[in-house]
Amino acid sequence: MCNIVLEKYFDRIKAAYEASAFTKGIRPEPEDNIKKFESNYVAIPSEYRWLLLNLGGCDLADPWIFDLKELDENYTFFEEAYEEYMSECEHGKAFPIGGLGDGSIVFIDLESGKVRGYNNDYTDIEEISESFSKLILDLVEQVESSGLFSRLEM
Repeated sequence: MCNIVLEKYFDRIKAAYEASAFTKGIRPEPEDNIKKFESNYVAIPSEYRWLLLNLGGCDLADPWIFDLKELDENYTFFEEAYEEYMSECEHGKAFPIGGLGDGSIVFIDLESGKVRGYNNDYTDIEEISESFSKLILDLVEQVESSGLFSRLEM
């Protein structure tokens, strides 16, 4: 079993989900559905898999993180974009995890563990975060600093 960094922050992440209007209706994904996706495509990176199983997709701020339905709908598109456009950019094997408001694809570079974005307008790759867990914790911090928590406590 691999070490999941996010697990120790579960309560904090869950509180951010509950405080954000953007995460209403987001639910944990059933293990069977995740296994079905993995049998059709490829294994989901462990921390992303943990998030899907325990909380679901993530729409706290940009970038948003796909829920399983969005991942399933976008995986083939990502593979095609990877072949056609992203193969010209320098990065390791990639796994799609979400997007940005401008239509950019967000992915985990499976070799480095970094979260990167492919901007199709500029045909360029930008680094978004050092890791998936750091990205999620940064998104949680944005919710915490937005004042939503203090308004909920009143």
